[in-house]
Amino acid sequence: MSLLKKKSQTLIPPCCAATLLDLDESSLRKGCAGTEGLTQVRRGYGKRQRISFILEEILDLKAEWIEEAQKKNRRFKLVA
Repeated sequence: MSLLKKKSQTLIPPCCAATLLDLDESSLRKGCAGTEGLTQVRRGYGKRQRISFILEEILDLKAEWIEEAQKKNRRFKLVA
């Protein structure tokens, strides 16, 4: 038994993840638009297999996108 606590991870369906990132669900599944680093958790087997994403990774990616956008705005304001 480990003495270290593992960080809890919440699984969410692709439709919710796509909504949080404001992307199409198919783009998220294909790993387009900067989502190639997200972990796809496969549950089940065969035709009944379902894909889930880790909520914490989705939120981290969204935060990165917001920071990048803010940096771009700061650069444009300094030049103007």
